[in-house]
Amino acid sequence: MNRNAALLLQSLAFFDQVVSGSGIAPERARQMAQGAAAEVLDALARRDFGKLATFVSEEGLAVSPYVMLHDGTVRLSRSEIERCASDPQARHWGEMDGTGDPIEITCGRYFDEFVWTADYRQADEVLYNEPRRRGNDINNNHEFAPDGIVVEFHIRGKSSLLELDWKSLRLIFRRGEQGLSLLAITRDVWTI
Repeated sequence: MNRNAALLLQSLAFFDQVVSGSGIAPERARQMAQGAAAEVLDALARRDFGKLATFVSEEGLAVSPYVMLHDGTVRLSRSEIERCASDPQARHWGEMDGTGDPIEITCGRYFDEFVWTADYRQADEVLYNEPRRRGNDINNNHEFAPDGIVVEFHIRGKSSLLELDWKSLRLIFRRGEQGLSLLAITRDVWTI
């Protein structure tokens, strides 16, 4: 192997270690979060917002229609999650990719259109604290909670557009005195 290739491999290995950030190795993260992640997915599948609220951290649940989290990301309290299905209030969740049109819908509709868009319990790949950049949007989930556990449920593309119709749901947990709490839910899809 030539010197440049060796330096590149060393740089990539270092970058991989830096990106994971949390210090919790993937296998340990899986052991810690697998049960909670399965319960959250089950609550999402059944639209059981009362159960989902039991996992939400005291600081609330950040929800983003895309993988990037930022200062304007909607943060829902436990009580807002509990009444999500029946809450008639429309919120501004962000902008539609490609058009820039505002996403202004109710909480229940948001979860239908931007969270539970597939049965993620049947994911093709589940990753625990293994950062992946799949699309062209910035994935800052690991930086959002550097001491957390990011669980990605990835569904591969099924059509002739394999590179464009994949999707991932990410759950971001943090350890606390009461166990794991859910800090954020993001969605990763191909964006324009």
